[in-house]
Amino acid sequence: MGRCARESIGAASQRPDGILAAVLAIAIASGAGGVIRVHARHLADRHLRVVTTRDVPSKYQTLTFQRAALASRHVLPIYGSSELTCCGSPYRPTQLFATGPTGFDVLAVGSTSSADFFFLETFAALGHDLRGKRLVVSDSPPWFSDEAGLDKGGYAAGFLPEIAYPFIFDAPISARLRQAGARRMLAHPDTLRDQPLLQMAVRDLADPAPMHLIEFAALVPLGRLATQILQVRDAARTAFFVWQQRDRQPDPPARPGDLDWAELAARATIVAEERDTTNPFGFPDKTWRELEKRPRYRRMLARYRSGMTNRDGDLLPAPSTWEAKLSHSVEWKDLRLELRVLRELGARPLFWSMPLPGAYDDYTRRSAAARQTYYERYERVVGRAKVPWLDFRAHDEDRYFLTDPGSHLSARGWLFADRALDLFWHGQSLDDIRAALTTLDREAPVPATPPLASGPG
Repeated sequence: MGRCARESIGAASQRPDGILAAVLAIAIASGAGGVIRVHARHLADRHLRVVTTRDVPSKYQTLTFQRAALASRHVLPIYGSSELTCCGSPYRPTQLFATGPTGFDVLAVGSTSSADFFFLETFAALGHDLRGKRLVVSDSPPWFSDEAGLDKGGYAAGFLPEIAYPFIFDAPISARLRQAGARRMLAHPDTLRDQPLLQMAVRDLADPAPMHLIEFAALVPLGRLATQILQVRDAARTAFFVWQQRDRQPDPPARPGDLDWAELAARATIVAEERDTTNPFGFPDKTWRELEKRPRYRRMLARYRSGMTNRDGDLLPAPSTWEAKLSHSVEWKDLRLELRVLRELGARPLFWSMPLPGAYDDYTRRSAAARQTYYERYERVVGRAKVPWLDFRAHDEDRYFLTDPGSHLSARGWLFADRALDLFWHGQSLDDIRAALTTLDREAPVPATPPLASGPG
């Protein structure tokens, strides 16, 4: 036999061994990954209160923890942004419900870079775990005040491959919805630059011509493998966080009972009131000291001191730029897509929007009539999806409901939101929730405006 023939036979005999070795390596890696995922989920189930009783960095608000929360019978997830952690102490839901005083506690998911598009990706990644489960989405008016929605830097800061990959390759949602989401992802190309597989798939879905769909179908096996690897990373991050917190276990839950909501609302209002001694808009002193450095805020305060108001839109020109941005904001599209994802997955959401700072806006170009356009648009978009919703517009001119022009809830604002959470968790109807909030406002009304010391305007 010639040398070439012998080499060919030798190479052929080695190929099966190489293939078997590769298959064995993948099988071992998959098995190890499966063990990590099972162990992490066990830890998440056992130590769920580690993330429901404190403010947790967004990278540790893992899908593993979220799935554990959805599977539990005592945790209500709430998805929002900076309002979940920045303001309103000690009445943020992770604080008030930390010991489960009415039978449940809250998992806060989100960061300053969160918005509706991030949530829709997250919900799609959670998939069937959402079926029949209650959750809350907290929307913020500033998201809708820009045509581009959340800025690109904000989206990039919150981008997680652990969520993006299952959204594109594995989520149990309709093809049209996945394609619409892919087109939105292309608006943030920087997040795809280091993800070539994801980038190719997103481009194929965004332009679903026959050849592109064939190419996407060819990418799906690799995409699902990458998703599984990322799920292992998500699980490892969960296990690492639990290990970090091993010496900081929260107090055991209290025996469920009833809260005196009127008394709590009165106390929360006092907290908000005592934090403001410098301005008539209910903003904490620290916030106002920063705002007052800017000329436009000083001019606005001068209007207040002179007794002038633009509440009826008679004093200042209409906020045409703000109205145009509000009208064309892509955030409305993201919100509609998010609602469709939740409907397809069979979730049971409550949506709310924080109010605009009307007590402050009455001295700006944003009159009461202009602000009403926001509330009506939000009602129209969410109402058409036939999900329960609140917009807290009754507190638009409630000085102590917010802490700043960015619509972050104060202690008083969060207490009202907490009341809605409690009623929603216990299965009350939207009409009952709204009626209870009206009663609570009557029992704990906003205090009269205190006299403001004169000074330089």
